[in-house]
Amino acid sequence: MNPSPSPATFTSAHGRALILKILLVVGAVVTGMSLVTEALSLRFPVPTETEELSDNVIGAVLALIMFLVAVLEFIIYITTVVFFCMWLHRAYKNLRAFSTWSRLDSSPGWAVGSFFVPFINLVVPYRAVKEVWEKSWPSDEGLLSAPAAPATFPLWWTFWLLSVFAGNLSTRLYFRGDVPESTQTMVSILASFLSIVAAVFAYLVVDAIDKRQEETIGRVNIVRPAGPPPPLSNLPMPEVAAPNNSQ
Repeated sequence: MNPSPSPATFTSAHGRALILKILLVVGAVVTGMSLVTEALSLRFPVPTETEELSDNVIGAVLALIMFLVAVLEFIIYITTVVFFCMWLHRAYKNLRAFSTWSRLDSSPGWAVGSFFVPFINLVVPYRAVKEVWEKSWPSDEGLLSAPAAPATFPLWWTFWLLSVFAGNLSTRLYFRGDVPESTQTMVSILASFLSIVAAVFAYLVVDAIDKRQEETIGRVNIVRPAGPPPPLSNLPMPEVAAPNNSQ
């Protein structure tokens, strides 16, 4: 028995998911470069204010590279956040078109906005992302409840939270004058490592949701947004009967 058509429209999030996955890979690579430069700074410390650059050329060059990598890392991070929000909003919005679930736990706007609300962003965003995967499937397939999300989902969220906590700690230590520079660097290296692992699992999460939604397209009757009308030149012309001259 074919599922009944859904009144909600579907707009594929595949394009946004593809761009987001590319950004996650690039971000992980750049963060890896940052990790390497920070590790090298333990061996070649950045020149101090009282030290001549000629006495520590390697440290000076390394400091410049660290600065450039940090700027690039920041730009990629902001871009990734923007595309993640755009992708999540569209993917969550598609849930109405995919199935006839009795209700959704959130909304597209709140699924994105919950990431920016203190304390709430510790739990609610993960639930929203997990719900996108669980309910990107027809509810009239004989299932009593939504299937559980893969193990990559809690792993992604765990490493994401750990990387955020480590990054905040690294920032606080940087502005304290009584913490050795080596300790600051070690905490920053840890934050970079956790961020890379979180990016890997984030890639898997986005890929899993994207594949699930694209697979669901062929299993339900999707209502797509109406496109522009065809040009008049392509419309069939009505046939005109030839005049009868026999009379």
